[in-house]
Amino acid sequence: MSDIKINNILVIGLGLIGASLCRSLKKSNCYKKIYGYDSDKDVMQYALKNDYVDDIKNDLDDGINESDLIVICVPVSKIKDILEVTKHYFNSEKIFTDTSSSKNSILNFIEENKYTNIDNFISSHPMAGTENFGIKNSKINLFDNSVIFISPLDVSDPKKINVVSEMWKFVNSKPTNLDIHNHDRYLTILSHAPHAISFALSKKTNEQELLKELPWIYTKGSLAEMIRVANSDPDSWLSIFKDNQDNLVEYIEEFIEELNELKLTISSKDQEQLLSYLNKSKPIK
Repeated sequence: MSDIKINNILVIGLGLIGASLCRSLKKSNCYKKIYGYDSDKDVMQYALKNDYVDDIKNDLDDGINESDLIVICVPVSKIKDILEVTKHYFNSEKIFTDTSSSKNSILNFIEENKYTNIDNFISSHPMAGTENFGIKNSKINLFDNSVIFISPLDVSDPKKINVVSEMWKFVNSKPTNLDIHNHDRYLTILSHAPHAISFALSKKTNEQELLKELPWIYTKGSLAEMIRVANSDPDSWLSIFKDNQDNLVEYIEEFIEELNELKLTISSKDQEQLLSYLNKSKPIK
C-alpha cells in the first residue's frame, strides 16, 4: 500500500477510457469520491445519471482542488490544453497521471516550458480498449488483466509513482514500468503501426467492387479480424498518428520493404524459399 492517502480522484475526459476507469474505480470502492470532468456537458450528465461518477465538476480547477489524484484521459490533441491548467499544480501535493497513447506532446510541453523538476506527474498508459469509442461504449471491466505502462519522469517521487500503480491495480490491471522516452517507439510496434495497417487494409477492401456482394466479410473471417480496429475513432487516431509521426513513418517504410520481400518471394519459383519465409513469420511465443 502507498504511504500517501488518496481520498478523491478526478478523471478528466469521459470517453471510452475515462468513463470505463470511473466505473471500475467506483466498483473497486477503494476511494471516497470519483469525480468526472468533460468538455461536453451532456457527457458529464450521462456519467452522473448512470452512476459512473459520484459527482461531476463543471470547473476544472475546482475539480483539481477537491481531488488528490487526477487522471487525464483526453485525446492526444487536447493534452496540451489540459497541461496548461494542471501546470499550476506541478510539485504540489496533487498527483497527476495520463492515459495518452503517445507521450511526445507531454515531453515537448515539459521541455518547452523548462519544467525540469516535476515530481508529481507520473505518466501511464493502459493497453486496453476496443474499436468502439465514447462514454456509451465504456465497460466496467475494460482494464481487467490488462497491462498498464507506468512511465515516470526522471525526477518523479517514488511514493507518488506507487500511488499511480496502486490505482491501476485496484481496477484489476497489471502495471509495468516503461521508460517514457522509449514509450512511443514501443507503442509504434504494439499499437500504432497495427492500426495504420488496419486502416490501409480496410480502405483497400472498401475499394473492391467484387466484395460488395459479400457483406458478411466485415464480421466473419480473417479479413474481419484484421480490419476490426479500423472502426476506431478517426479523430483520436489522427492525433496519435501525428504526435508519433516520425516513429510511425519509419516503421511503415520498413513494413513496405517487408511486403516487397514477400512479394518477390511469392513471385519466384522457389517454393522452399517461400516456405522458409512463412515458417520464419510464425509469432515467437
